[in-house]
Amino acid sequence: MFSYLNWTTLRVTFEAQGEGKLPPYLGSTIRGVFGHSLRKMVCPTPKVKCFTCLLAEDCAYAKYFVSPKNEAGSINPFVLSVLTIGKINWRKGDICEFDITLFGHANKRMDLIVEALQRMTQFGWGSARLPFQLLKIVDLASRQLVWFNGGQWLQNAVQHPLHCEEQQASYAFMQFVVPLRLQKSKQLIAEPSFEDIIRAVTRRVSLLSHAYTGHHLAWDHEAMLAAAREVKTNKAKWQTDAFRRYSMNQTNNELILETITGWACYEGDITPFTPLLQAGQLLHIGRNPTHGFGQYTIDYN
Repeated sequence: MFSYLNWTTLRVTFEAQGEGKLPPYLGSTIRGVFGHSLRKMVCPTPKVKCFTCLLAEDCAYAKYFVSPKNEAGSINPFVLSVLTIGKINWRKGDICEFDITLFGHANKRMDLIVEALQRMTQFGWGSARLPFQLLKIVDLASRQLVWFNGGQWLQNAVQHPLHCEEQQASYAFMQFVVPLRLQKSKQLIAEPSFEDIIRAVTRRVSLLSHAYTGHHLAWDHEAMLAAAREVKTNKAKWQTDAFRRYSMNQTNNELILETITGWACYEGDITPFTPLLQAGQLLHIGRNPTHGFGQYTIDYN
């Protein structure tokens, strides 16, 4: 299921070159630095907004980072998974690791992505402008080097089809340790039901498939959501958080996003939904997946 959607995950390791403070969750920081790096490489009109730019259709920055003219909506072909979480005080030599997963057509520009990751060393990170040095880039699945010390081996970045198989389950324990933003009528869903989760996964799979593979999924959403509605919440613990991020593209530099973290155990006929839930683990769900939001772990019984 979903094997038409290829993915590649790179594990990226940076080393701090100075001392300073950074936010405890670096998803937005890393995304911002990566975006500036990519735009500086390829954008011929940096003072023009992407959605008004006549060159956006052929621009790698617009295509892979902003997606303003994508017929499937502004959805980007990558997600971040930040491994270094909770660290605020940084010293020279401290390690920052994150994964970047690329989907569909984006895998064809691995050279561009790897170069943009290298050039992240040209920018200071966070408000402290903390300098970092790239140590290595590794293909996560094979553990083979893709970049190290100026040498690169792009052939080691291997694409994998998204195989998701059904498995028997009557319980699903889902945990979100990074921020999750699910919304209904532009309002935060503070206690997601199983139906909310399935709606978010199907939307994510559909949009990515449409935008980056040309594959249009035909499924009966109403029947699927009706079945998901029968799965009940056995127990849950959610916490609402005000996530603060900074944007150089906004008049007011600080943006506050309402998010939740926590866990829920859902009970019912989970089996038909297990391929979707497996896909969601890789693709993330909800808003801001390129910041690393919406990543989860899941355990079945």
